Amino acid sequence: MKCAIYARVSTKREEQKNSLQNQIALAESIAKEQGFTVVERYIDNGISGSGMKNRTEILRLLDDAKKKKFDVVIAKSVSRLGRNTVNSMNTADNLERNNIRLILPEDGYDTQMCNSRLNFNLRAVLAEEENLSLSNKIKWGLKASANQGNRVVSVPPFGYRTNPVTRKLEYDESTAPIVKEIFRLYLHEGWGMFSIGNLLMRRGIPTPRAHSGSANAGQKWHQNTIKGILINEVYTGKQVFHKEETTRILAASETYKVRRKVKDEEHVVIENSHPALITEDDFNAVQELMKKKGKHKSNGKESLFSYIVKCPDCGSGMHFKPDRRKGAYVCGGYVKYTSSYCTSHIIEEKVLLQAVKDDLKSLIKDTVKIEHLYGMAEEKAVAVQSHIQKELNRIEKQLIELDKRFDNLLTLHVEGAITTDQFKHQNERNAHLQQELMNKKANLIVAIEEGKYLVERKEAFRKEVERFIDLDISDEQVLKQFLQRLIQTIEVFEDGTIKINYNLNLSNPLPSN
Repeated sequence: MKCAIYARVSTKREEQKNSLQNQIALAESIAKEQGFTVVERYIDNGISGSGMKNRTEILRLLDDAKKKKFDVVIAKSVSRLGRNTVNSMNTADNLERNNIRLILPEDGYDTQMCNSRLNFNLRAVLAEEENLSLSNKIKWGLKASANQGNRVVSVPPFGYRTNPVTRKLEYDESTAPIVKEIFRLYLHEGWGMFSIGNLLMRRGIPTPRAHSGSANAGQKWHQNTIKGILINEVYTGKQVFHKEETTRILAASETYKVRRKVKDEEHVVIENSHPALITEDDFNAVQELMKKKGKHKSNGKESLFSYIVKCPDCGSGMHFKPDRRKGAYVCGGYVKYTSSYCTSHIIEEKVLLQAVKDDLKSLIKDTVKIEHLYGMAEEKAVAVQSHIQKELNRIEKQLIELDKRFDNLLTLHVEGAITTDQFKHQNERNAHLQQELMNKKANLIVAIEEGKYLVERKEAFRKEVERFIDLDISDEQVLKQFLQRLIQTIEVFEDGTIKINYNLNLSNPLPSN
């Protein structure tokens, strides 16, 4: 009989006790005893057993089973088929429908010898429960660490550093004064986040990501960066853990991990865990001030090019001034800080609108021009994909390094060089860092997959431009909706030249009239 072998490990850690080599050796031994001829081996290495879509080898096995490429499958146990009851049962059903014999030696299961699936089903349920139990142990381990006030993140908040011995947060002389100044300027001096960010950039102060040495760290203090500091309770001397947690959901026979917010009463709060940089009263006052500013941020009326038109020199959004030239856009930096910061870049709305209309109409008529834009988009997409792939490779290397760290830790622990507590403490930190890297890896993989649909996006862009012919562009609301969907930004230069950046990251300079 022709025999196939299936083996799986989900992590390198599991491989210490449940190695692929051992699984394959056991299966081959049974095949030899039974007189089977091994024709194929299906190996899922480093793949979780809770889902199916990423397990390429077991999917290939099921496909080959339909093609009758083998007569029997040997796997170490039900848990190797999967740790999701539904998936494990479906796998067994698929093999049975194709008259494929299934042997699971560790569970004493053999479809040729068993008249009932009860044993298999019980083992499948136990495998899923074991997986859930392991997940909960990790969660509770991290929560217990939080209850003890231990940091479970790799990078300390801006303004602090981590003591290498106690692992507690302590005052960082180089950045803590900056945090204090941010709170003082916002609360007591009436400065806005944009103004504070510009002040820090003029001083040449590195951003939090740049200070920590993070990859792709920018040098620009964005408003969101300032806001992230202003809303962080850590600066009051307390630490708040367990704000979010990972949970599993079952959909279409697949198990997915999702992040969900935890109720406030379930947060783990450690009071006075480290030196405070600001008082509790000042922190609460800042939160109230932010709420008030948010309510009065807009009068509810937006201009035709709201959030689209920008100043290319200072990066500010252009402000619509109805009293200037019967309605014109002016550089936001110039409005706030006058000519000492930037020039006006003023352009009348009617002039800008006509320039945009003319360019869109020319796009429809000029095939060479629009194809050129598509070409630019494709070049940009290729460059972005290359950058994403490099970042993915970097993370893969870090994950491999973490696996080596675990192996080294395990060796030190076995040899008695470190205590159990030291092993657990260091392992918790590594586990948290590994989870962060896995999350980043997942996002990068999604970005790579999205990048494969450039052709579809190009076709959608073409259709949107062609629809412009049929639109009533005299209707301001219709035109506004169209512009928001089709155009990403419009840059207005001081000499009146504008540059339109379409949603495919295309650009086309044209003079205003």
